[in-house]
Amino acid sequence: MLANTITLSPSEYRKIATLVYERFGIALGENKESLVNNRLRKVLEEKGFDSFDAFYNHLVNDRTGNALDILINKISTNLTFFGREAEHFNFLGERVIPEYLKSTDASSDKKIRVWCAGCSTGEEAYTLSIVVKEALQKARSTLDYAVLATDISGKALAVAEKGMYKAENVNKLDDGWRKKYYEPVASDQYRVRNEIRNKVLFRRLNLMRPQFPFKNKFHVIFCRNVMIYFDQETRAQLTRKFHDFLKDDGYLFIGHSESLGRDNRYFSYVKPAVYKKAVV
Repeated sequence: MLANTITLSPSEYRKIATLVYERFGIALGENKESLVNNRLRKVLEEKGFDSFDAFYNHLVNDRTGNALDILINKISTNLTFFGREAEHFNFLGERVIPEYLKSTDASSDKKIRVWCAGCSTGEEAYTLSIVVKEALQKARSTLDYAVLATDISGKALAVAEKGMYKAENVNKLDDGWRKKYYEPVASDQYRVRNEIRNKVLFRRLNLMRPQFPFKNKFHVIFCRNVMIYFDQETRAQLTRKFHDFLKDDGYLFIGHSESLGRDNRYFSYVKPAVYKKAVV
């Protein structure tokens, strides 16, 4: 049967949507049925499945996890670009880092730790690396820093680790940054320079796992435009975990279309999409 003749039935959609929610925490509403149908039909064709039910059975029975990898790579939207929501980066470099350097913790900490959760193809993580580096240099601080960048999509992480981007995307950056931190490798491509890449560690992580495998807490967490895919209960669980893994007075940045609510007891509202860890 040709893939374009296969139609996702309401019952098949509910089963796949439930699986996506249980495994990844992503809540697919009723309005996402067409999207799921369009994104998965080609997979059915490539893998030789004659129905969505057959593909679903493969998903739940595949012990290698490869089928679920394919599913999340198709379902998740890896939309990211350099400098997205630039005011966050300005706030980080002009207020958060200088504020931290004046604190008593700066004298005892060995490095500033930043977590980019849901890093997609890496643009945000590398931008964070540049912003922190520039802020430390401006303050003439010798403090080290590190950026942990995680995502659930192995496909996105493979792109991120290469650090290679099309010129049309890199050209959106400030001219000074582009010349300083990116090297042209072809007429239409740039590579992030090693001094920035070496400060970023990419790892695969499902934000829905019960425990995060971190030994140290972070000074800053960026998790932007990720929680829009989660329902209220899942967002609340993730917010509590972010609180647990932030150092005292640490900052959480989320997407401008997202909100923790000003009455959230784990974080204090600072400005739109920026929160500071609260004492609980």
